[in-house]
Amino acid sequence: MKTIPRRLMVLFLAAVMLLTAGCKKKESEPEATNNQGGGFRLDYAEEGVTIVDDEDALQKQYDEMIAAAQEQGMTLVYKNDAYSTDGITFDCYLTNDAQNPYDMFVAIYADENFTDELYLSKLLRPGTAFSEIKLNHALTPGDHMVYVAYTQIEEVDGEQQIHDQNIVTTMFHVVTE
Repeated sequence: MKTIPRRLMVLFLAAVMLLTAGCKKKESEPEATNNQGGGFRLDYAEEGVTIVDDEDALQKQYDEMIAAAQEQGMTLVYKNDAYSTDGITFDCYLTNDAQNPYDMFVAIYADENFTDELYLSKLLRPGTAFSEIKLNHALTPGDHMVYVAYTQIEEVDGEQQIHDQNIVTTMFHVVTE
């Protein structure tokens, strides 16, 4: 499963911010008078017109935005169901697909507000997976929809930074014997 719409939305918002930050409204110019020769004369547009302050900076930001949009999105491979008999240890399949160029970690939450953290992994290299995890606290018997955040990390100037993130829902089942 590959998700790109979130990335495109982020790029769209970045483009809007870029255009509004890098441009200023054109000052009004006096209205043109009728050409005394009787010829045709167009007035200057005043609404929706912008002036670029620094064309080179605007072009650089545009080029970076296009390059980011062309970059491969995060590939997600996982099983949508995980099972446990004790509510803590779950058989699952959560991967950092081999096609992904970045390390990633997985965070699992019991609620959509991401306040009840069930699990936080260490980094997974591309091509590795978890087949079993232990939650921070037990889930009760039954079916639980949980929120799984896959977060890619990249090194920038010696520091780890978030490169990309996708959040999916998965069903965690606690079955009693």
